[in-house]
Amino acid sequence: MILHIKNMLSSRCKTIVSQELTALGYDSQCEELGTVNVSANLSSEKWKILQHRLQLAGLDLIDDKKNLVSKQIKDHIKEILGSQEDYSETTVTSYLRKKMDMDYPTLSKAFSERNKLTLKQYIIIERVKRVKEMILNHRDNLSDISSKLHYSSTAHLCNEFKRVTGFTPKIFRNNHFSSSFI
Repeated sequence: MILHIKNMLSSRCKTIVSQELTALGYDSQCEELGTVNVSANLSSEKWKILQHRLQLAGLDLIDDKKNLVSKQIKDHIKEILGSQEDYSETTVTSYLRKKMDMDYPTLSKAFSERNKLTLKQYIIIERVKRVKEMILNHRDNLSDISSKLHYSSTAHLCNEFKRVTGFTPKIFRNNHFSSSFI
């Protein structure tokens, strides 16, 4: 049985999950952060006990398909946006469709039902995080960043950045370096 666990972000979390499953009498192996292979199916009673114990540690069992799809979408978006490749919003949605073998409306609906924002809004927020990183690394000017991230123009990048952060990229850069503001 494979369990999917939300907020499992470190090796410490892996240890907690492993200890809790051992205490319930199960052998387990953490395949990757967020995924645990358990030796047998958990009874509903043990599922509830594990869920309660993990919640005390700040972790959550993902128990329905839409939650799982939402988590996978976030993971895939972070994967592609964290890569060194150039990307655009269209590239991200194409990547998601291929990786998850689902059409965009299905992905978008599952994501929106489990989050307080749309899939498109989430992609925009994650792209702006990438812009922040690039601004702070000083390697590229806004025109280069706009080109690398496939914004239609530098003005489009600046407008999207301001909508998400409340600041222009220039104010963000100046404030960060004058007061460690993010």
